[in-house]
Amino acid sequence: MWVNSGENVAGAFARQAIGMVWDFAESNPFCTATQNWTAQTYWIAEVLESLPIDTNDGISRQADAATTIHANNGPVIVTDPPYYDNISYAELSDFFYVWLRPLLRDIYPDLFAGILVPTQEEMIAAPRFANAVDRFESLLGQSLRLIRERCSPEFPSSIFYAYKQQEQERDGVTSTGWETMLTALIDAGFQIVGTWPMRTERPTGVKANANTLASSVILVCRPRPDGAPTASRRDFTSALEQEMPPQLDQLTRETHIAPVDLRQAAIGLGMAVYSRYQSVATLAGEPVTVRQALMAINDAVDAYLREQAGELDSESRFCLDWLREYPGGRGDYGTAETLARAYGLSVDARLEQTHQLLAARQGRVTLYDIDNYGAERGYPAREPATAWECCLRMAWQMQPGDDRRGVAGCAAIARRAGDRLDSVERLARILYDIYNGRNDSPRAVAFNNVATAWLEITQAAARPAADRLLD
Repeated sequence: MWVNSGENVAGAFARQAIGMVWDFAESNPFCTATQNWTAQTYWIAEVLESLPIDTNDGISRQADAATTIHANNGPVIVTDPPYYDNISYAELSDFFYVWLRPLLRDIYPDLFAGILVPTQEEMIAAPRFANAVDRFESLLGQSLRLIRERCSPEFPSSIFYAYKQQEQERDGVTSTGWETMLTALIDAGFQIVGTWPMRTERPTGVKANANTLASSVILVCRPRPDGAPTASRRDFTSALEQEMPPQLDQLTRETHIAPVDLRQAAIGLGMAVYSRYQSVATLAGEPVTVRQALMAINDAVDAYLREQAGELDSESRFCLDWLREYPGGRGDYGTAETLARAYGLSVDARLEQTHQLLAARQGRVTLYDIDNYGAERGYPAREPATAWECCLRMAWQMQPGDDRRGVAGCAAIARRAGDRLDSVERLARILYDIYNGRNDSPRAVAFNNVATAWLEITQAAARPAADRLLD
């Protein structure tokens, strides 16, 4: 008997037998409703037909990745490794296996010979294994070394990695899943040449409001040449300082990468420097670890963002410094006036009255927030507009709400920004980074939306007046 949602039978089995939580309902493959089997097959077929190479032939084999690799002659390797203990693959497989075995064991006797799926070879840090973390990292290292031996020197190998950062502690030392994966790749003889964020999760659906990752990250690797040079810590940091700013410029100003993905992509830029060396060491001869390299890469991104802030107008730099000093935007009037004078400004005349960036009341100064720039104040009050005011007005327009106009509303503001328009995008990225660091998701998302839609905003702003919506 076919159960359309599967919840009555399969969901109860999953919960009772292996502790799973039912996530979504399987659709009926024999109907024509939304998400039916035929439609999904058709979409995949369209992709295959559009590829520039012949994809009609393929071979699928089941094997242990830590001991066997079937491909030969320099293959292009694309893989998605397990993530520590995030998913219990064997238990998940058992749930489907017990339903498929009665139907398919006569057709695929080798695959369905056992009562349940094999579990001892599973490459996860499951509690059922002794020394689970050490075991997982050892098997991962073996697999990566096999890939390194067989991968093509002409094409990069790609590893999809969507591990949500969480700390792992062992022997009093704290590390992360990212650090472990990067270390394993470098120890296996790879040079990491890029980390490409790829949006793999829908913004809507059953996990839309959960704390799940929006992006997977592709670790792009090539074999590190034999005889690669060694470097000092100073060599490494100097290379970061020289090479990362122009590449970050390309990511932000040409590629318009989303702020939420900038630091992830920056790991690839920095690790490309670190992993091209056979080793990196301090003057005392101590090795510079992957964790220390990641810290240096983050410092380089921080320095880049600080440099971007230096290109803002004086009023916006005041607001940025004030926000960094006072996370809530509220502080003493005297302190604000002292900071304002350093920029050749005044709180009352310039910042409050002329540009309407803050309110000064009873000896206290309060910086205006996104919600202070609502529909009734849809455009900059004075010309020339500051980058700060334009950025916050755009962030308000990009938030959900019937009175928001999204890209069209931002484009109307952009047309009033004049020669400060580029500064608005840079400021949006800086503000995203600040609020994301404070775990202030609503504000971080608002500024991320502005920067992510920047190309659309500037294109809409440049359209002739006859083609625009009414401002």
